[in-house]
Amino acid sequence: MTLLNIENFSLGLQGSDKRLLPVLEQVSLKLEAGQCLGLAGESGSGKSVLAMSIAGLIPKSSIGSSSGSIQFAGENVLKMTEAELGKIRGRRIGFIFQEPMTAMNPLMTLFDQVAEVIYAHEKKVGKEEVQARVKKALLSAGFAEPEKYYDSYPHQLSGGMRQRAMIAIGRAMNPQLVIADEPTTAIDAALQVQLLRELRESVKGEGHSMIFISHDLGVLRAICDNLAILYAGNLVEFGPVDAIMAKPFHPYTRDLIAALPRLVPDRLLPKPIAGNLPAPDQKPVGCVYSDRCSQRREACNKQRPQMQTLADGRQAACFFPVNMGQKND
Repeated sequence: MTLLNIENFSLGLQGSDKRLLPVLEQVSLKLEAGQCLGLAGESGSGKSVLAMSIAGLIPKSSIGSSSGSIQFAGENVLKMTEAELGKIRGRRIGFIFQEPMTAMNPLMTLFDQVAEVIYAHEKKVGKEEVQARVKKALLSAGFAEPEKYYDSYPHQLSGGMRQRAMIAIGRAMNPQLVIADEPTTAIDAALQVQLLRELRESVKGEGHSMIFISHDLGVLRAICDNLAILYAGNLVEFGPVDAIMAKPFHPYTRDLIAALPRLVPDRLLPKPIAGNLPAPDQKPVGCVYSDRCSQRREACNKQRPQMQTLADGRQAACFFPVNMGQKND
């Protein structure tokens, strides 16, 4: 069953000088119930803006233009009122934000921060029921003995515990969809993978879904079913994560993978991508990656390639896909 269906979604934000900034362009994605979708790309590629749009978190005063649709469980999020959005945020769509030290309230205890989500959606819930649900949320997030930390403030928790607390807050209402926006970037890679695998198994065990946002393709490969690559607000490749990592079709995906740190006789040998991501209102006329792509040809400078279905049902927006004709490893 399709839980999330994004069709031709474009979003323009109003700049401080009243310029219209086309942050997202014609993005189309589907997420099935029980699956984990990864969103990858450099900083500024549109990952977080897309995630916040799904949850209706972009202030309407900041939106200069919007088109397409974001269907969540059959309802178009873009047409919901603020009151309607308030009923699904936290309850049906849980959001795990970046940087728990800034996302958490420093003046509230761990118990109160998790309980606040429950009270926001169920005004008449009893105290004992709240206690049971807070404990369950913290246990599912990896707190072995959550009662020991009920009265702790964020600064009294370790980095790993704060990350787990954010997961508990995002999952307190057992939402159908959990969106995790790079929630583990401040901790070491081994703990990242452990936390995220626990989260994935917990979410999928209930038949629910997850979107995980990261610039770290290694982490995404460890926890996701499918992977969507965004560049300059455009979806450039989509498909099963293992297939994309083994044989990327879009040159940008290939370059992202080549930029990953790797150990070759005790040395890190990443290959940085030349150039910089263009500003939203300064994208190339043709392919958005044309000014940085080593595969660029004349056609790439003239028009924007559309997403096309290639081998194995995967999709890529490229006139001259790389690795076509090669067998998967």
